[in-house]
Order: sequence, then structure tokens, then C-alpha cells
Amino acid sequence: MLQVEKKNKKIRKRWPLAILCALIAAGCAAWVIFRGGETPVIERTDTSGSITNRETDEIAWMRITLKSGDSWEAEPDADGNLIVSGETEWEIRELLAERIQDALANLVYEEILSEDPAEYADRLSDFGLDEPEVIAEVRYTDGVEMTIRFGNLSELEDADFRYMTIDGDDRLYAVADSLMEDLNTEAQMLHPVDRIEIQEDRIDRVRVTLADGSVREWALEGKITDSDAGTNWKVTEPVNYPADEEAISNLKKNAGNLVLGLYVAEGTEENLKEYGLDNPKAVVEVHMAAGSTGTVTSIGTYDVVEREEETVTIAVGNERNEMTDYALFGGVIYTLNHFISTAITELEPEDTMARYIVVSPLESLTGVEIERADGTKDVYKISTVTDEEAESDGYDNEEAVSYVCTKNGEEMNYETFSAVYARWLVVTVSGKLPDGWEKKETEIKYTFRTRSGGTHVVELSEYDALHDAVTLDGSTVFYLIHDGMTEMP
Repeated sequence: MLQVEKKNKKIRKRWPLAILCALIAAGCAAWVIFRGGETPVIERTDTSGSITNRETDEIAWMRITLKSGDSWEAEPDADGNLIVSGETEWEIRELLAERIQDALANLVYEEILSEDPAEYADRLSDFGLDEPEVIAEVRYTDGVEMTIRFGNLSELEDADFRYMTIDGDDRLYAVADSLMEDLNTEAQMLHPVDRIEIQEDRIDRVRVTLADGSVREWALEGKITDSDAGTNWKVTEPVNYPADEEAISNLKKNAGNLVLGLYVAEGTEENLKEYGLDNPKAVVEVHMAAGSTGTVTSIGTYDVVEREEETVTIAVGNERNEMTDYALFGGVIYTLNHFISTAITELEPEDTMARYIVVSPLESLTGVEIERADGTKDVYKISTVTDEEAESDGYDNEEAVSYVCTKNGEEMNYETFSAVYARWLVVTVSGKLPDGWEKKETEIKYTFRTRSGGTHVVELSEYDALHDAVTLDGSTVFYLIHDGMTEMP
């Protein structure tokens, strides 16, 4: 036996659990509806059943009205696509359309709670039917029309259903909550949403322009196919300085995670102003180099797509709430995840600058030149030798590669060179130089050359008695403890 309680809570009656169990065991379960001080028992005439059992293509028109006041109408076009009508017409996303049409074509109930409207007509507020959560109006191709009203969820501990009535039908139904949830959808959630296609591996520039006109930019020097591309990124605005590889990896990952949420409105002049997009707080431009991408098809083949160079531009406006912002993409306003967007728009260039002195990995190195203030110079060159007879995992045709190092044209022990270079790779700056500090004469200069044709230059000059100023690729930003670089033999 199920008990329905009044919302005014003035009278609360509950049937003892033992009685409920006994009635259920005896097969005499009943739905109980309170009316004033009486407790009439209504015998259950059906346990479950179907109200409509149609094909989805028999739906000619529908209108859904939510308790919030949001309302929309839709009807299928000649191809069977469900089209929302209004100021503009658009097709409901296929998966949502299928769920909505199926719910209205196959309307089923769990129980009939009453067949006499006199037993509940003056109690509609107790069932949430005075102000329904959803009103669904539908017209079928044979001319039959229905208006369906969904009320509250049951408050009973041992039952999970929602109250429902149909205009012109005397019965009070109990239906599965999922039935209403398929229809309880705002119009903007039905609207198709463009997909932002950003492939992380193709990104070679990210530019952010803020509302005050200031610019933050990160760019790759070289090609996306270079083996050392990760170490060849630079902060290019507002300063020019090598970028930290991990920071750039995170930046590209966040760019790849830019996904539009809900459709909001067309990007008209009025709407742009309303959502803070006439003067956006940030404009994000993600440039991708030409390249190929591949996906595995449903039949297991690898489909390669050649893509041209392109730029994706997204403008970020006002906050919708603490979770989402308004964004303009392709002339349409959508919602955008606040945390993903701010991970890009609020990223400080200084936080992405490389703190390591040496940024070129050993495996991509072809040589190092060391020049000193006294005029002396050492040139180290790295070359590879392939041994076709040796076996080594990781090389085609089981070929092994060994490295040869020379200093000023004379061969030297490569292991010695690589050991010192490994220590160089972990040397980090000690702090940031004061703004406006002017660089002094270079005391020692390191030039690193890579297999991809890239060059990185490190210059050390006096800062104070204990520290050297570091100039990396022409920009002087940080300082390093004196003698922080191990002497190369």
C-alpha cells in the first residue's frame, strides 16, 4: 500500500509497515489518497499498461512547455528530422529527437491510481498537477491530439513514480520518472552545437588578446614534425623567451579541451552586447599547421585525413555562472567551460618561461660552441655512426646507433661529454632580475645546435658578486648562481 501525503503537512498519517507487507503478500495492494480527514482506498484496476503504441513517424506536431515557462514547438520535415519552429528553424540533435519522439509515440504507465477525478480533482496541488513540471501536447498524423501533464515525484519510501494526467482522460496515472525526463528539456539544449576541432599535435601558435588590448602569445619555432618541437616553443608576447616544455604541453592540452556547451543565441549585435561579447574579456586564437590526422573507423581501418593550415578563434564574454562563460564561435553564442577557458585566458606568460638554462635535449644535439670573454673558443660536435651488424631494440633493421663526439676536431670520450651535458640539463635559474636591469658584457656564451636546424644561445654576464645574469636567445630575464654551469672538459 502506498501513502500520499499532503504538502501542507497539517495531517500526516502513515500505514504501519506490517500492514503494508501483509497487504502486498496477500496481493491486495492499494493506492491510498488522503482527502481531508478521510482515507479512501482505491482498488487498483491495472498494474501497468500502454496509452499509446505508435511509430515515431506518426507524430505530426508537438509542443513542450516547462514549469520554468520555457516552451518550444517542433514537427518533422519531409526527411523525418525533428525541426523546432519559431523565429528561426533548426533541427533537434538526432539522439535527443529519437528519445522525445519515442516517449510520445509509446506512452506507458506503471499504475492507474484512480479512475474517478472526484477523488483527486480538488487535490491537484498535492500531486504537482496544478502547476505541472511538464506539459506535452502532441498531434498524430491521424488527427488524434493529446495534452499530457506531469506532476511531482511520489514521496513514498517504497515507490518511485511520477503523477500524470491526460486532458479528456479521467484517470490519474503513475508513470516512470524517466518518461518525463525525456521531455523535460529546454529548447537551447536541443539546439545543435558546433564542434571545435583542435588537434593538439598540430598546434603551433596560441594567441590571447585581452579586453585592454594586451596580448599574450606562444609560438613554435620550427615544424610540428621536428623531433624536438616540444623544446622549441617560445613566449613571443609580451616578451620573447623560450617556454617551458611542460607548460606548453598543458597549454595545448587545454586548447584541445575547448568544447562548446549549450547553444545560447545567434551572434546579433544586441545579443553580443547582452552577453559581454561586443567587447570580450578575451579572444583566443589557436593556429594549427597543415598536417595529417588519423582515426580508426568502425571496421578497424585507419583513416588518414590531410588537413590544411587553419586558425580557430573563440571570443569569451561574461560569466554565465561559476561553471560556464558565454563564448562566440562561428557567429553563434554558446556556453563554454569556465575552468578550461580561464586556464588559457588567465595564463601568465612569465609562468610559462623556461627555468632551465639548457633547453635542447641531448638526443637532438649536433654541437655546442663555447666562447669566452678572453677570446678562447671550444667547438664540440656530435655525430652518429650506424653499426649494421649490431643488434639493438628500437632501430629499424636491427641497426644500432652510437654517438661520436669531437672537441675542436679531436675525438673525445662521448660518455664524458654526455655526463656533463646531463648536469647542464638540470641547471635552473636562481631568481628573476629587477625590471629595467641592463645587461653587462658577456663573460661566456654557449651556442647549442640541433638536428632540426634550431639554435639556442645562452649568455652569462655579471649580475652581482654571487650571481650571473642569464640571457637566453637574446632575452635577459633571470639570474643564476655564479659557476652554476659545470665546466666542460
